[in-house]
Amino acid sequence: MDWNWLIAISLFIAIIGLTPGPNNIIAMSIGFNHRYYKVLPHLFGVLVGFPVMLLLIGLVLRPLMDRYITLFLILKYISIIYVVYLAWQIAATPTNEEILSQDNISPINFWQSVAFQWINPKAWIGALTTINVYIIPKHYWISLMVAVALSMLSIFIAILMWALIGKQIKRLLMYPIQVRIFNITMAGLLLLTVGMIIF
Repeated sequence: MDWNWLIAISLFIAIIGLTPGPNNIIAMSIGFNHRYYKVLPHLFGVLVGFPVMLLLIGLVLRPLMDRYITLFLILKYISIIYVVYLAWQIAATPTNEEILSQDNISPINFWQSVAFQWINPKAWIGALTTINVYIIPKHYWISLMVAVALSMLSIFIAILMWALIGKQIKRLLMYPIQVRIFNITMAGLLLLTVGMIIF
C-alpha cells in the first residue's frame, strides 16, 4: 500500500458518500421536514448496513473472483465504466427543486435503513467498485478494513451534512450555480480517483 492508493480510495469513498444518492436524499428530506435529531436512526442504520454489506461482498464475492480471474477483470472494468457514467450523472444533476419533491416522507427507522442498503443501487455499485478497483490483493484484509473504516467516516459526515442541507435548502436553491460547481467538482474528483489507480 502507498500514499497514492490511500488518497485514491479516500477520495472515492468520500465522493460516493457525499454526492447525491438515495441515502443522502432521505437524510435531506428528514432534515427538511423534521427536527434535525430525527435523522439519527437513518444515520446509524447506514453506518451499520453499508459496512456489513461491504464486508460480506469482500468475504463472499471476492474469493470467487480469485478463482475466476476473468470474472474479476470483467467486474473491474464494468465498475470503472460505471464510475465514468456516475461522474457524468453527478456533473449533470439538476440544480432545481425536482429532486427535492419528497416532502411527505416519514423518518426512516434504524432497521429500515439497514435493510435499504441491500436494495440501494448506489450502495451496491459503491461496494462492488471498492472491492474490484480499490482493494489491493496483496494486502487484501488490511485494505478492506481501511475501506470499511473510511466508509463509516464518510457516511457519518454525509448523512449529517445532507440533513443540515435539508434544513437550509430554501436558501441554497437561490444559487443554482453553486450546486452546479459542486457537482462538476465532485465528478472531476471521482474521475481522478480512477486515474490514480489505473495509471
